[in-house]
Amino acid sequence: MDLFYAPPEQISSDTLTLIGDEFHHASHVLRKKVGDVLYCIDGEGQLYTTRITALTKFSLSAKIEHVEVEPPPLSHIAVAISLTKTNDRFENFLEKATELGVSEIIPMLTARTVAHPKLEQYPSKLKRWGNILLAATKQSQRYRIPKLHTITPFEEVLKRTDELRVLPYEFSRQKIEIEFAGKGVLFVIGSEGGFTPEEVEAAHRAGFIEISLGRTILRVDTAGIFVVAMVRAEELRQRSA
Repeated sequence: MDLFYAPPEQISSDTLTLIGDEFHHASHVLRKKVGDVLYCIDGEGQLYTTRITALTKFSLSAKIEHVEVEPPPLSHIAVAISLTKTNDRFENFLEKATELGVSEIIPMLTARTVAHPKLEQYPSKLKRWGNILLAATKQSQRYRIPKLHTITPFEEVLKRTDELRVLPYEFSRQKIEIEFAGKGVLFVIGSEGGFTPEEVEAAHRAGFIEISLGRTILRVDTAGIFVVAMVRAEELRQRSA
């Protein structure tokens, strides 16, 4: 099922409108025409079954025939993850974490983060990352697009007040002894060089729980994908119990 995206401001009580890339894909790539059915998400948990009523040069209108609401996720998973030396690794994390059901993504700067884009580069990076999240959301048939935060320093991430705040640390030997499923959890993932001792201590003072992801050293994107998959696997075990 091809999914299209119409943000809430393009949706009324009985009609929605597609513009821009979504309109182009529907009308010029898939050759949709008046009378055809379109399935559209609003990115906030709703799927609209619609039928095209009008096509113009720059937009299409569709009548809403049915609305399906996706239940809220069992777990609210937020991941603050360091920018990586190469863009492809960070973008790989964005795609796979979205497929696995991440709720929030916080691109993060730590003491050892190598990539430090200039402030004027932020808008273009966030736009590209947002497009990756949207594509992965539609591909995985999700109705909710993960919330993407702006690039944030590690010190600011420590101020968050999530129900569980977790520091996976490559030199930790702390076994995972808590359950994450059904809770609001924040994981912080360090850079290629890992967290500094000072950052680890700051996280401890802020109330973060330290855990080990095993004795092997994981790349940044792998660690980020691992923690999201870990919570999802825990959810599945609970549902089948």
